Amino acid sequence: MSKVLYKKDIDIPVIANVDVLVVGGGPGGLGAAVMAARNGANTLLVERYGCLGGMAFHGEVTPFMPNYHNGVPMDRPVFTEWCQRMVEYRSAEEIANAPENPQLFARAICKEDAMLAMEDMILESGAKILYHHTLADVIKEDGKIKYAVFQSKSGLAAIESEVFIDATGDGDLAVLAGCEHEFGNEDGYCQPMTTCFKLSHVDRDRMPDHAVINQLYDEAKQRGEIHCLRENVLYFHVLEKDVIHFNTTRIVKKSGVNAIELSEAEIEARKQIREFLRFFRKYIPGFENARLHSIASHVGIRESRRIRGIVYQTKDDFFNRAKYPDSIARCNYMIDIHNPSGTGTEIHRIDGNDWYEIRYGAIVPAGSKNLLMACRAISVDHALHSSIRVMPPVCTIGQAAGIAAAYSVKEHIPVPEISGTEIHRRLDELGAFL
Repeated sequence: MSKVLYKKDIDIPVIANVDVLVVGGGPGGLGAAVMAARNGANTLLVERYGCLGGMAFHGEVTPFMPNYHNGVPMDRPVFTEWCQRMVEYRSAEEIANAPENPQLFARAICKEDAMLAMEDMILESGAKILYHHTLADVIKEDGKIKYAVFQSKSGLAAIESEVFIDATGDGDLAVLAGCEHEFGNEDGYCQPMTTCFKLSHVDRDRMPDHAVINQLYDEAKQRGEIHCLRENVLYFHVLEKDVIHFNTTRIVKKSGVNAIELSEAEIEARKQIREFLRFFRKYIPGFENARLHSIASHVGIRESRRIRGIVYQTKDDFFNRAKYPDSIARCNYMIDIHNPSGTGTEIHRIDGNDWYEIRYGAIVPAGSKNLLMACRAISVDHALHSSIRVMPPVCTIGQAAGIAAAYSVKEHIPVPEISGTEIHRRLDELGAFL
């Protein structure tokens, strides 16, 4: 590969100095920023796009995957408050129809509602938000991160902070800081990417069941009309009665942290969307007049890096239903591994209302002094990652990072030296399900 020379010795303006800097405005960033600010830290959240939401907005993911105990979300208080705040933006008709399908109403995500509710919660917590700034680098002094460097329309800018929280989803901040990480399965491949989309003008009353749709889908693949490696069509009903949400495209063997492959994944996914649109209009009753209602603005990434922490957890914790005194989150969402290389999905469930627990050390990168993780890229293996990666537990992981960051600033304790049992206790006092 050829190289070009680049100018050196650039003076970078420092545009802010805060207690806690959260990088990334998805569900984990929400939990982190809200809890850090509510616990007294001067908090700034920086987001590369012009709005919050992460996969709930840019990936257009719906519904929330269930992480429940006795029918109640285990992820609280920030996640449940976020859900309640979303309802404030729903129409009177949607609220009136809620008793018809309470689970759909509770778990459905309208991306605009999710984004606005996030912004409400963060600003009301006292935290500040900075949009349109993309993380570019970090500057360290004495082994600690001193500044995070961002690229924007104004050029490069640095933000100084006492504690940094990585809510990027991919562990971008941690990797720039030199933290050790893992990637993918034993073959080096991550779970496939998916671009979600919605079709409207659908007559649900004439729509066949899953079995019929999947049979017609298999026949279309055999005829070469659809080139998608997913084994079935994954779709969900949403609050709008003529709209169907699809989480069914599958892009394998592409890396979400390789810019060229990420671009290729976006193009490949939209090729599949075009094929699905033609397929549904031509073969599926009720879809004759279907039109594209929306397409995610960013391909959905299930897995990329996993940052090694001072604690490393594996699938054994899932199968043993492991409990810990220093836990910061409980999870019983299934192991859900979409085949990284092709068709099929590996699934293992936790029966009943049991759970396993994520430990504080899993969100503290090994070798770091002032960095915490608040996203899916925590210190777990490939299999366990498939369980914790969904938005509800990620939001809860984020709130733990926020509380730990605020505690670190207030007590002048480096984040690796904080007692996980103390964070557990503080989370419990604030209404977490621990």
